[in-house]
Amino acid sequence: MSPVPAPRRTQGERTAATRARVLDATFNCLLERGHAATTIAEVQDRAGVARGTLLHHFPTRASLMVGVVEDVARRRLGVLRAGAAEEAPAERSWERAVAVVRGDLEHPAFLVVLELWVAARTDPALLEALVPVERAVFEAVHGAVTEVVGTTDARVPTLVQFTIDLLTGAAMTGLLGVDHASHERLVRRWVAALPVLLGETDADSWF
Repeated sequence: MSPVPAPRRTQGERTAATRARVLDATFNCLLERGHAATTIAEVQDRAGVARGTLLHHFPTRASLMVGVVEDVARRRLGVLRAGAAEEAPAERSWERAVAVVRGDLEHPAFLVVLELWVAARTDPALLEALVPVERAVFEAVHGAVTEVVGTTDARVPTLVQFTIDLLTGAAMTGLLGVDHASHERLVRRWVAALPVLLGETDADSWF
């Protein structure tokens, strides 16, 4: 019996697949070579598409960078959802919350978004595209971490934001080769300080 041929993809499916291939190539180029080296020619070569095909989807380098903003956000939100889903209700704690944030910061998508953040400082079009998308990501991270902590204390949202900012800053300085052991000590001290700030433990327990 002859095998049943696979159904032909629709034009929309082919278009979506090509766009995804171009965005994957852009993501990998940003990760490996940085924003300055992520040119139309480099992405075209990595994606293995004709120049006309790439320009049909992204007529300019600026439009390509704007396109990758949402792609990176989807990747980060996927990592965040997966990390938060692993945290069983019985295990809700600040330690688990830190693990959720770190899962995002240690993913390659965070390195790519750093490239975009720096480039957006002097690129108004990229900044305009980046700000609302990143705001949605920030809100999702904050919400997921708050859920993992699992308390309705009115002080928690502020402490969650402090935790996210501390870990983000530590991740960025870590790119410069800051001592890993010092970083780990800082995180442990902060996790120990959180119950003190919430009045759950005595200050002596922090030391």
